Amino acid sequence: MDRPSNIAKYKLWFVVAIFVVTGFIIYANSFVVPIFWDGDDFLTNNLYIKNWNYFPRFFSENVIAGAGLVSNYWRPMFLTVSSIGWHIWGDWPAGYHFINISLHIANSVLLFLVFVGLFKNHWLAFFTAGAFLVHPLQTEAITYTVGTADPLWVFFVFLGIFFYLKFSASESTPFKSKYYWLSLALFIAALMTKEQAIIMPALIFIVGWFLDIDKDCSLKERAVKVWKSLWPFLIIASFYLFLRATALNFKNSFNFYDGTTSVFASNFYIRVLTFFKILTTYFELIFWPHNLHMERTIDIAASFFAPDVILGAIVFAALLILAFTQRGRWPILSFGVLWFFIGLVPVSNILVPINGLLYEHWLYFSLGGVFLALFWAIFAIGRKLNLQKIFSAIIIFYLVFLGYLAIKRNRDWQDPIGFYNQILQYTPDSYRVINNLGMEYAEIADYNNAEITYKKAIDLAPDIAVAYNNLANVYKNTSKENLAEQYFKNAINIDPGFLYAYNNLAGIYLKRKEYQKAQELFESYLTKNGDRIDTLFLLAQIAVAEKDSKGALGYLERALKIDPQNRSIQSAIQQLLFTF
Repeated sequence: MDRPSNIAKYKLWFVVAIFVVTGFIIYANSFVVPIFWDGDDFLTNNLYIKNWNYFPRFFSENVIAGAGLVSNYWRPMFLTVSSIGWHIWGDWPAGYHFINISLHIANSVLLFLVFVGLFKNHWLAFFTAGAFLVHPLQTEAITYTVGTADPLWVFFVFLGIFFYLKFSASESTPFKSKYYWLSLALFIAALMTKEQAIIMPALIFIVGWFLDIDKDCSLKERAVKVWKSLWPFLIIASFYLFLRATALNFKNSFNFYDGTTSVFASNFYIRVLTFFKILTTYFELIFWPHNLHMERTIDIAASFFAPDVILGAIVFAALLILAFTQRGRWPILSFGVLWFFIGLVPVSNILVPINGLLYEHWLYFSLGGVFLALFWAIFAIGRKLNLQKIFSAIIIFYLVFLGYLAIKRNRDWQDPIGFYNQILQYTPDSYRVINNLGMEYAEIADYNNAEITYKKAIDLAPDIAVAYNNLANVYKNTSKENLAEQYFKNAINIDPGFLYAYNNLAGIYLKRKEYQKAQELFESYLTKNGDRIDTLFLLAQIAVAEKDSKGALGYLERALKIDPQNRSIQSAIQQLLFTF
């Protein structure tokens, strides 16, 4: 006869098998989804992930620095995983989908283990993790080729909480427990993956608090116990915030709208009202996921008395009051509500205005809390009415329905042009979507539609350089070089750090053998933006074309100072020295 521990292992492997099979069935049709949206910046044009010599820069520069661009994101763990993928399968999209799907399945298993460890209710944990796995809102994080940061940071956080639970069960002191140290290390890894991981100390707090909810101890005793294991997490979080405010503050890390006159950014009250308004949309998407699309336009709330703001405020207040007042009577409900709202804090715009108001993938983490509370309530009612089997069947049917919607949503991602046009049905004036649509037209050489689309993007946002550069590429590919030159220059004037425009304009000059112009162009880029290896290498090639071996050597030596171990540069220098 099997021992209880062996039975538990069999149950776990059965759950893992169900989640693996279900996860790959639901996301099987995502393997053909190509790399698009921000895929060029994060993957295909990102020099850093293609060469391990740049690995130290993962930790000191922004996530798209390798593409010659600047963002306010610092994500070295995401770059590391992407680089591993690139070295295995290059730009093969299916490889990156495999990473995302595998992480998502692993997260579902970890969520199951965490909730079982906390509440000892296997069926509740199973259905909650199942909803997390199959919900169509998750497609924005999983089906999106470069959405890896979402499942990756959640993986580190879930695993960190899992080890924290093992530490708590051991009754060891924090610094004498290997599980506690693993939990701290995973928090650091999560912070190096995505900014939202800053919530982990709050999660550790509620996990520690609810672990002892049934024990006969005072609030003070419980608080002291939690504090003893919590304070190192808070120190790590504080140090991370310090770094993001100083050495790792690449571009408005704590206010996306810095330098603008945005009322939303400057008025805390309006941001709170807007969050209440968005909250109603979140719950609508969670329970009835329809009209899913990636780029959403939400009008900023100007008055508390708007119906959706009032409703959101009532829901917010009611849930928090319920969570705090009934934590002893209904701990699972309280925990689920707190889990949900803690997950939303970094993307609420209340404390830090960020680069959007609402994205579906912002719910990736929080969904677990919603369904934990919901399914607990359903099971509680079912037990009271002696209808557990019927209610369980209803939940299973609902999960199957959600899985069907996820499969259906994946189909939208398979055709980038159709994907963007679908978004434009809801947000017809989105500059980013219109520009991306133009890129897809250009990709299939439909230059007429590409030109029309880029011009529309420029009309919407004449102060953004990207569409000018893209339109110039259309003119370049249709033998209208004078127009191309003009628009490349426009892009550079708008954004002197936009490397793509420099490279493209230099390409025109080099084609005409106007080497001096190309050299001056790249020199101006380096003057404004600092030395960059690939640009210095191009300057060396231009100097060679001008028969200026000494100048070429100078550029290569500057490049070698940046990366002394770069074999390509070393080889180029050796070859050049033979010409002297």
